[in-house]
Amino acid sequence: MKKYIYNTSRFTAAIALLFMVISCETTNLDINDNPNELTLDSADPNYVLNGIQFSFVGQHFNLSSISSRTMRHVHQFGTYASSSGQGTMNGAWSSAYSIANNLNLLEDLSEARNLPNHVGIGQVLEAFAFINLVDYIGTAVYSEAVNPDFPAPNLDGGQSIYNAMYDQLTDAVANLSATGSVAPEDLFYDGDMSKWIKLANTLKIKMYVQTKLVTNPNAVSEINAILASGNYISTSADDFVARYGTNVTNPDTRHPNFVGAYQVSAGGQYMSNDFMNTLLYGKSNPDPRLRYYIYRQTDQDPTGTLIPCAGDPNYQYCYVGNGYWGRDHADDEGIPNDGSLRATYGIYPAGGAYDDDSFKRTPESTNLGGAGIHPMVLSSFTKFWLAEAALPAPAGLGTNGNSRTYLMNAMQDSFDKVESFSGVAMVDADVTSYINEVLAEYDGAADDQERLAIIIREYYIAMWGNSIEAYNNYRRTGYPTLGMSVIANTAFPRSYFIPSSELNSNDNPALEQKKLTDQVFWDTNPAGFID
Repeated sequence: MKKYIYNTSRFTAAIALLFMVISCETTNLDINDNPNELTLDSADPNYVLNGIQFSFVGQHFNLSSISSRTMRHVHQFGTYASSSGQGTMNGAWSSAYSIANNLNLLEDLSEARNLPNHVGIGQVLEAFAFINLVDYIGTAVYSEAVNPDFPAPNLDGGQSIYNAMYDQLTDAVANLSATGSVAPEDLFYDGDMSKWIKLANTLKIKMYVQTKLVTNPNAVSEINAILASGNYISTSADDFVARYGTNVTNPDTRHPNFVGAYQVSAGGQYMSNDFMNTLLYGKSNPDPRLRYYIYRQTDQDPTGTLIPCAGDPNYQYCYVGNGYWGRDHADDEGIPNDGSLRATYGIYPAGGAYDDDSFKRTPESTNLGGAGIHPMVLSSFTKFWLAEAALPAPAGLGTNGNSRTYLMNAMQDSFDKVESFSGVAMVDADVTSYINEVLAEYDGAADDQERLAIIIREYYIAMWGNSIEAYNNYRRTGYPTLGMSVIANTAFPRSYFIPSSELNSNDNPALEQKKLTDQVFWDTNPAGFID
């Protein structure tokens, strides 16, 4: 599909905000300029590509933050409906069309300046961004997007967009494989096109697994072909992550979760009692990643007015113990003066502090200063997808490889990633014990559905910092099993509203708002399947 417009008033790139989301030492951008307003004569292709990369990280982090609450990675205040309004997807929607707009410009620039590698990177990120829109909203403007011939564009169906993205990723691999291209300024892989090709192929694996409930005759053969090629993210050296810095102002390049939790006020977002309970008590011994994921500011148990849920039978946990001070899902009670007491983000991936039993307030802790990462696609993620895919249908797809082996290697990759990033050694015996316990459970499972539940549960734990995949997995499989809510919730959002920004600016009379209970095309599970 060819798109033409270079100037749009409806979709603007929030470059100042995006500087807070990703740091880069290889570019010098003027945040007062908008790449969406560049012309063919004035455009620097690296500037345009930077805009695409910034916009994608902004979209991905935004969606992950929304799902971190829905999926009980962190605490959610109130009902699903109260945190799923008609403006919730405005930012993610805008980012996708900023990417599409800039990719148009790159494609035209490439015709004159030989930039297939630039275009290939842009194509991968645009595909990822539109996959995200389909997964969260079920639809998007695509075939008529950012095109002045369609001032009131129509929405496309989710499956048609997915099909277009399969083709686009194939085109992207061809552009990324081109020789003689002008070298792009690459914020993720430092110009290594082979890594971008691996990402493109890994996104296809993700898509094929995501759509396992709907007929896709190419899924098994395509995944097997990618496996045979070896061109996919299988080691941490190829991980797709956004990296943050330690700069405080002009711009602030620190991880957003660090900024919220390690300032003078301390504490920030409440952690989820459900997730901390899983880490603390889900196995025979605490999860070896627990002290990397979660930092405790105190070893004291909450008492009195600091724990208003005490004795209330509506709470499943109220307090999980051992200093892990959080909140139950949907607890919307008033906030006591516990900012310097509650548990918060640790060293991985937010660039905070490792929990070494020092129990200092976060601003006084020894930490990484916010130099964290946002994990978007890790080698462990790939192996969890392949573990699911290798299960026989209907639990999986029946692709090549051994599901148990993929699961084992996925868990090991997760432990290795956390340890290597943090620079704090884990106890090898603890890691081995954890993996062996999970594998013993897997071996004792009664059927493939139970094995799938184990795979998804372990993926849920390993993906800490990226809740997008938790939201997708939950709707596709019904796993992991989540704890109860404190208050009667509205229906679980099987998808999100079409953004109010689109409804208010698109005069297409066929455009109507959807419901939170509407299911995306690949979610064929019954209504009420999850809550």
